[in-house]
Amino acid sequence: MKALRICVLFAALLGPGCGAPPPAATTYVTTINPLRAIVAEVAGDRAEVTVLLAPGASPHTYEPRPSDALAAESAVALFCAADDIDGWAAKLPAKERVALFDLVPKAQRLPYDDEGHADHDGHAHEHGADNGHFWSDPAIVKSILPQLADRMSVLDPGGAGTYRANAARFADDLDTLDAELKAAFGALGGRPVFMFHPSWSYFMHRYGVAVAGMVEPYPGKESSPKYLKGLIDTARARGVRAVFTEPQLPRRPAEVIAEECGLPLFEIDPNGGVEGRRTYRELIEYNAAMLKKALQ
Repeated sequence: MKALRICVLFAALLGPGCGAPPPAATTYVTTINPLRAIVAEVAGDRAEVTVLLAPGASPHTYEPRPSDALAAESAVALFCAADDIDGWAAKLPAKERVALFDLVPKAQRLPYDDEGHADHDGHAHEHGADNGHFWSDPAIVKSILPQLADRMSVLDPGGAGTYRANAARFADDLDTLDAELKAAFGALGGRPVFMFHPSWSYFMHRYGVAVAGMVEPYPGKESSPKYLKGLIDTARARGVRAVFTEPQLPRRPAEVIAEECGLPLFEIDPNGGVEGRRTYRELIEYNAAMLKKALQ
């Protein structure tokens, strides 16, 4: 009888079962912050969603650490983007691996253009290869939510109702954000800028912002003097309004063009993860504000 009372006391203190710890929380791990922001919207309070890359790190040149392998192995699933962005995620052990770009309808995928059709290991993509930086278009993010909620429901059946309800709410939020961006950029279309690399192409395509060229066709490979000279000539011929840098990549090539042409420099942050750029809406609104400032 005394032993039973002790067991009841421990059960009250430790949760279900005599002395047993509570079940482990559902944990998902993502490679980069934009994916964390998307998955977290669907997960809500049902699961913990973590990210491997720290703010300011480039996914294109990242080398996984032992701690990344441990995090991936411990999680219910690892969410990655696409081979052209975080292909290194294939090296990590994971119970389940979900590539979010695989959920994007083929008709909505954009090819790399002639100035950005190289991959980030220094090997050329075939012309027309798909650009995996899909998350800058809210409408495309909305399009993957039903499949994403379904995948998460299979991984965690007890959370199916929560995942699907959160996905529906997030879809409504994305509709609102999309309408706001269309209104904001409706009168600014056609004014050309230079982007640093093709990380924000989906946003530019959806909202009609003209991209006259890429400062670096792919990260990690320095642009040649001949290539930069061609961009300078293009900037003058097309009346380019601004040059964009990215916090994950070196600024100097963009500075050379800006100095030579007398153009202002602005910064696009495709990954975010810092204060004011953590949630999906925050990330999109921050970059939209930078673009509007450059185009006005």
